[in-house]
Amino acid sequence: MKADTMKNRISPAPRKRQFRRTDSFRARARANVYLKDPLALSSRGYFPVGEAIVGGDTSVAPGPTSSRFMVVDYDATTDKVYAPTPPQRRTQYWSRGRGEYLYEFSARQGTRQEAQINAWATAVEALELFQDPVVLGREVPWAFDANWLRILPQGMYEANAFYSRRTRALHFGYFFDRDDRLIKTSLSHDIVTHETAHAILDGLRPYYLESVHPDAVAFHEYVGDVAAMLSLFRQREFIKQLVLLPVGKKDFFNLVTDLAPQVGQGLYGNADRAALRSARNDLTYARVENEPDPHVRSQVLTGLAFDVLEGVVEQRLNDTRAGEGFKFESKPQRLFAHLLAAARHAMRMLLRPIDLLPPGNITFPEYGSIVLAADNQSTPGDSRGYRKVLERALRKRGLHPDQWEYQFYIESDEPENRNLRERDIAMIRSSKVGAYRFLDANRRAFQIPTDRDVRVVAVSTNRRELDYGTLAVPETMIQYVWEERVSLPKDMRTSALDHVVMRAGGTITVDESVNLVHWANQPPTPRRLDDTRVSAMSLVRDRAIETTPVRGLINARPFLAQNDGRGGMHLMVNTARMHHPR
Repeated sequence: MKADTMKNRISPAPRKRQFRRTDSFRARARANVYLKDPLALSSRGYFPVGEAIVGGDTSVAPGPTSSRFMVVDYDATTDKVYAPTPPQRRTQYWSRGRGEYLYEFSARQGTRQEAQINAWATAVEALELFQDPVVLGREVPWAFDANWLRILPQGMYEANAFYSRRTRALHFGYFFDRDDRLIKTSLSHDIVTHETAHAILDGLRPYYLESVHPDAVAFHEYVGDVAAMLSLFRQREFIKQLVLLPVGKKDFFNLVTDLAPQVGQGLYGNADRAALRSARNDLTYARVENEPDPHVRSQVLTGLAFDVLEGVVEQRLNDTRAGEGFKFESKPQRLFAHLLAAARHAMRMLLRPIDLLPPGNITFPEYGSIVLAADNQSTPGDSRGYRKVLERALRKRGLHPDQWEYQFYIESDEPENRNLRERDIAMIRSSKVGAYRFLDANRRAFQIPTDRDVRVVAVSTNRRELDYGTLAVPETMIQYVWEERVSLPKDMRTSALDHVVMRAGGTITVDESVNLVHWANQPPTPRRLDDTRVSAMSLVRDRAIETTPVRGLINARPFLAQNDGRGGMHLMVNTARMHHPR
């Protein structure tokens, strides 16, 4: 009798069911956005505004505000906060036989609400570019402890736009050009995408803004520019308009590569410059070796990205043309499909390797080596010849691994999988502590000193997409660093700054069985330590470091020295001035 009573007290096991697509809720919105900026298309006789459907967020609210972005229309110049834009209505939308409800945002041209909507929708689309399964295939975190990245669409009267980790915001300025016309940087697709990409890269590799190597700062500019170029191909309305109208190949690529034409003309005038920057150039890495300006330095990689994009487009059209005489201007439906497919392959080539980069620092040759190695790994056959396009572009820019005395990807011997310990993928993915257990057990294999407190920066798992929509086996990335103190020469030391920190470490990529897939290793070699010291000395000589505390974002020096909380100082790029248009 007692046993029966106890049996009745045991609650039944909960019923389980499989995950269904309907269990995942994603709110999307429809808005009219500038496909490039108010000038770029209208000057060519085309309609500059197109309809964009953005989202994948778990919430959409007035602002516009979504799960990752919040518009705050605060103007620091006038010290005023303006009203947010609410969604006008929810409308039913059908696509590919499936219906959903979209939040509608609209505003009159020239109003503050127009800038709010354009900046928000473009930023959401930029984040989706990086989270796309063809690129990273996972959620991207911010570099600060919050989930909302604030957007100030008309934040100050200044011909500038920047991302700030300190304020957790994207700041967009406005100004009047030589003809007294109001120009808002938040209406430029290129500028909004560029600044959002800075925030995304800062979340993925937060120490790049704390590196004194000029390539790391310039790499930020490159990622912003290449994201602005490639994100245009996610706007199907933009590509549709171009292929249906009589646009030649040269004019098409000019539209893609000329970044922020309206802001460029507003600053420099029609006779001086047609855009803020252009990806068309012939710069090599050797030519910018002593160039401190990150905008100029970054154009080596931006030019590489354009070479790859143009080459992949040409290769695809040549491989799939129907008989002789297939021109860029003919067969718009086929051209539309080929442009989108070529752009997605360029995204995979150029942006996916960001997940494989080392966490402490990056140089252009290291990036070139990793991009080439990742492409060899993902498409070993190269049936379409796209890797030949990539290799030609790398050689043109002086960044091919064969052109350097070392190859970053094989700089040190990789550990054998059978020698690795603590190969428990569930433990590794469980937390940073679980990943540390794996690293600590394999310090010798991964060349981690036993007397250094190695720190796990991030642990993430992707869900990437291969060709033809098939999903790849998930991979787990572990970023780890430790600090190496690099002393300045005695004649350059001050009470506030007597050394800089170099972060050694690497990024390890493993599969489901904890087999090593990729290892980007940055050991503290004498060469790396000397490079760090030389870069820091250059900043000190140029008086580029602000060592006294400053309030707000008013300081014009490129680097800020900040107390690290451990009796020392670490340097951080002053992003409010790094991104000033040149």
